[in-house]
Amino acid sequence: MKLKDIGEFGFIERIKGGCLIRDENVISGIGDDCCVFKTSAEVATLLTTDMLVEQVHFLLEVIPPYQLGRKSLAVNMSDIAAMGGTPKEAAISVAIPDTVDLEFLDALYDGMKSMAKEFEVNLLGGDTAFSPDPLIINIALVGEAREEEVLYRSGAKVGDVVFLTGPVGSAAAGLDIILKGRGSDEWEELIEAHHNPYPQLKAGRTIASMQVANSLIDVSDGVAADLGHICTESKLGAIIEEKMIPTTEQFRAYCEKFQEDSRHLSLHVGEDYVLLGTVPVESAARLQEALESNGCQFHSIGNTVAELGLRLEGRDGSVEVIGANGWDHFR
Repeated sequence: MKLKDIGEFGFIERIKGGCLIRDENVISGIGDDCCVFKTSAEVATLLTTDMLVEQVHFLLEVIPPYQLGRKSLAVNMSDIAAMGGTPKEAAISVAIPDTVDLEFLDALYDGMKSMAKEFEVNLLGGDTAFSPDPLIINIALVGEAREEEVLYRSGAKVGDVVFLTGPVGSAAAGLDIILKGRGSDEWEELIEAHHNPYPQLKAGRTIASMQVANSLIDVSDGVAADLGHICTESKLGAIIEEKMIPTTEQFRAYCEKFQEDSRHLSLHVGEDYVLLGTVPVESAARLQEALESNGCQFHSIGNTVAELGLRLEGRDGSVEVIGANGWDHFR
């Protein structure tokens, strides 16, 4: 059997048994955006790590090193946002091929420092090593939140409103533009969305502090895949409306001009790093008001249901089952 036969999340499920050797002070282990453990009576510690590999997550000949540095830290911060936490300390490990020069590395770290300064995160160390081929960046990030405010994928309830905190599809369109050689100033917003995502920490903290949402995740693998994670962990299903999926004007213009599949790009690719969550119907308006008053967004896109699986109501009113598929490293 090969990894491609079970995929990234099948592999995670396969290895997670036996990993918890001692369970004191562990609140949540493998299976969410961060692991969660207690280090004090009231505050839970959040820990996440993400690896970016050249030719898998980024193309050196396309992305500027400064933006790559910012993105490397931003994707970790997004995991902290998805749990409702505040990022605090980071450790950075880099495996460097001899084709990468010092000026590139200076700009890479300048980008990391810029993102860190913006959110008051300390860069406390890490490791460096030689790589025989690709540039590899791995960041471990520690954050914190009050234990009662931490949000998980597993808390969704039947009848919840499914919501997003921003538009989706732009990063996917940006990648599409790069891969197909369509880069120009006309699509700068989409390329920027792919190269320089912004972690929605303010939205995450607003949602957590309200203590009304039942579940939360960040959209890294795609709306369908990440909503699928919530449904799997919460043992329910969801139906979303295509007409309610928020996208930008430039995204729609790009799809129309090149006849690209807007449904695929907005639901099944990912790297948007907005937040996706569920909230009881009776609390949705209150959460929307709180988010919008803090300069954040709230877009209702559907509801959770008892029947397992994901369904999409098309613009014509037809309903179809859709796969909870998106980015998977091994498929």
